[in-house]
Amino acid sequence: MEKIIIKALERPKKTGKFKEQGFVPGVLYGEGMEGSASVKFDAAVIRNLISQHGSNAKIWVDYNGTKKFGFVKATQSDMLSNKLLHIDIQVIAKDQKMKIQIPIRFIGEEVLKAKDLELHISKHEVTVIGDMNKMPESIEVDVSELELGGQVTYEDFKLDESLVTDEKELAYGVINHLKLMKVEEPETETEVVAEESVKPE
Repeated sequence: MEKIIIKALERPKKTGKFKEQGFVPGVLYGEGMEGSASVKFDAAVIRNLISQHGSNAKIWVDYNGTKKFGFVKATQSDMLSNKLLHIDIQVIAKDQKMKIQIPIRFIGEEVLKAKDLELHISKHEVTVIGDMNKMPESIEVDVSELELGGQVTYEDFKLDESLVTDEKELAYGVINHLKLMKVEEPETETEVVAEESVKPE
């Protein structure tokens, strides 16, 4: 696993909104920490982290001169601007067992459309329990070779055998006929004009 290190700086605990330009407020808590620590992170670094490694990215946090292993537990963003407002990072032991949701990315859907098929997705993530260092940040599944009625199941994820889940019987996606939207022409009323017969005078 790539060793990603981000630096956490002390942030005073105070009420009100944190408005320091260029930083994102956050909370650091978990293994080996007494309570939680109010911290701040470089906003550009955090945006790049989530963009490249997902919302459950595994990281090393440089805090008060020591490096702690953990992962992104939660984020808060502005609904309108999508600006990141807050981030929670949980510190854990590298071999600590955790329950986490791993996002699934489906690829090859354009090939299905060429065969008049489409993927109906029922779940975009899988919940697993196990060592964090055995969990991928995301799962990529190629559905291009599936035929009508084919399903995406837990076996398609090729996860480490040590990881446990109670979702093995679920279908995360099913291949259906492509539902083409019919464009209906608007009905036009034909006005029939009756010609009046002209009687000779």
